[in-house]
Amino acid sequence: MGTELTRRGFDVDRPGWSARALLEAPELVLAIHRDHAAAGAKILTTNTFRTHAVNLKSWHNPAEAGRLTRRAVELAREAAGDRCRVFGSISPLGDSYTPGEYTEETWLSDQHAAMRDNLLDAGVDGLLIETQTTYREADLIVELTRDCDVPVVLSVVSFDGQTMLDGTPLPQLARLAESGLISALGCNCVPVEIVGAILTQLESIAVPKVVYANSGRMNRTGEWEATAGAVPGQHLELARSWIARGVRLLGGCCGTDVGLVAKFADEFASAN
Repeated sequence: MGTELTRRGFDVDRPGWSARALLEAPELVLAIHRDHAAAGAKILTTNTFRTHAVNLKSWHNPAEAGRLTRRAVELAREAAGDRCRVFGSISPLGDSYTPGEYTEETWLSDQHAAMRDNLLDAGVDGLLIETQTTYREADLIVELTRDCDVPVVLSVVSFDGQTMLDGTPLPQLARLAESGLISALGCNCVPVEIVGAILTQLESIAVPKVVYANSGRMNRTGEWEATAGAVPGQHLELARSWIARGVRLLGGCCGTDVGLVAKFADEFASAN
């Protein structure tokens, strides 16, 4: 969503990031969802990555968190029609790449419980706990879904293909899978080059896998550089190998585009 908003002229480089578009350019959010549905996507993710109340403080009234979250679901639902399901995005609090920025457990639980309730009240078909960088926060959010009657998908970030950003070994995520609360487990917001290593670490965990990778990575100077993920043919070739290893939910994250989704839809239309 952030990538597509930028491509279409919306400035996300300010407080609120993609959530600002819910107020300032909802027509762009709707168009992006519609384009992905038309390309063959089967699940649309709500533009709620930054609609927790705490994420609104620097630019909008935190009391509007529920209304913005509902608006995000409405836009995705309008685009989805009867072609797609709509999954509600639940992000980590704070910066995605600063693990453990918020530590007070009761406060964390309250923030995520409110997001869970707002998404479910708005009628999502599932919950996507995504871009998780710490085991502690992922565990807390998964536990909050215990009484939810919708599928729950958990997706984490790893820079080394071995651990989450807080140092938790990826195989430890088996404990969350064993809870019976998640329907799929995997990774997002990672370069395609390390997805294979991540899948190796998760291969003994008996749930379907999810992968939606980036088109590139941040280099040591803090600049974005394209990798094989930016070449549709190479990304698709790697995706074939991921499918062979148990990936059943496939998509694109930072830097990817609608064209990649169309290629995936054409290639894997008959996959289970």
